[in-house]
Amino acid sequence: MTDRLPAATPTGPSFAQRLAKIRWTAIPIYVALILLAIIVLLPLEWIMASSFTTTETVFKNVLPFSFRALLPEEFTLDAYREIFDSGFGRAILNTLGVAIVTVIGCLVVGITAGFAFARFEFRFKGFFWVLVLLSLMVPYEATVIPSYSMVNDIGWTNTWQALIVPALANGTVIFLFRQFFAEIPQELLDAARSDGASWPRAMVGVVIPLSLPVIVTSSVLVFLSQWNSFFWPMLVAPDQDFRMVQVAVSMIGVSQQTTNWDLMFASSTIAAVVPLLLVLPLQRFYISSLVSSGVKG
Repeated sequence: MTDRLPAATPTGPSFAQRLAKIRWTAIPIYVALILLAIIVLLPLEWIMASSFTTTETVFKNVLPFSFRALLPEEFTLDAYREIFDSGFGRAILNTLGVAIVTVIGCLVVGITAGFAFARFEFRFKGFFWVLVLLSLMVPYEATVIPSYSMVNDIGWTNTWQALIVPALANGTVIFLFRQFFAEIPQELLDAARSDGASWPRAMVGVVIPLSLPVIVTSSVLVFLSQWNSFFWPMLVAPDQDFRMVQVAVSMIGVSQQTTNWDLMFASSTIAAVVPLLLVLPLQRFYISSLVSSGVKG
């Protein structure tokens, strides 16, 4: 008589049953997300469609609302031609230049300051770190007037320095780098130092190559901050030669007599699409960096 193993008895639902259950329970979530996306994207799609039509037809199918409003009534590129003829292209170039220079400067300041806070001990380290954290908590509006007074006193009004220098010491960037550098194993730095590398060389050769996610995240944050900046550029650099893109958007299509909605929507579309094209390909770095920055204090 041969011994037989007892037949296996199911201890729970099969994989297919669990998968089917997950799918059915996820349907309400997907429906809610789709509805939320429609609510958010529908006005943006209408603005984009209206930028390719004329001012007279912008509101033709809006009141009462018809889905025809989501397609240009009379497709034309006249609005885009007109805004670029009025100097909007110069504002885009100004903003791109200021944003790129600011990103590079913020990375230099953020990497060096974050590395110092993460790896070195020095006098008043805790005090300076508290100042960095306070810079994240103080509302931006509370610092505008003192910052403008300083810029005005040193004669930087209507200069590139006024648009770039105040943004170089970014508390968020320093915080992200400090958190990331604190997680790097000390053994890697000790090995580099034992091989004769100086601290700058160890930072460039060991630390920075590991910091791609936080570098990308910081670059995106700083770029978006400069691209979307409105009040500060309007305050310190109102001259047309230094006009930034958001300031230009606020001035296009608006006059005392009328509002050219097609021009306003065309400039708004460009102002929205450029950062979107930057963020979407880099969002995985952005998310991973923000998640890892809170793992270790």
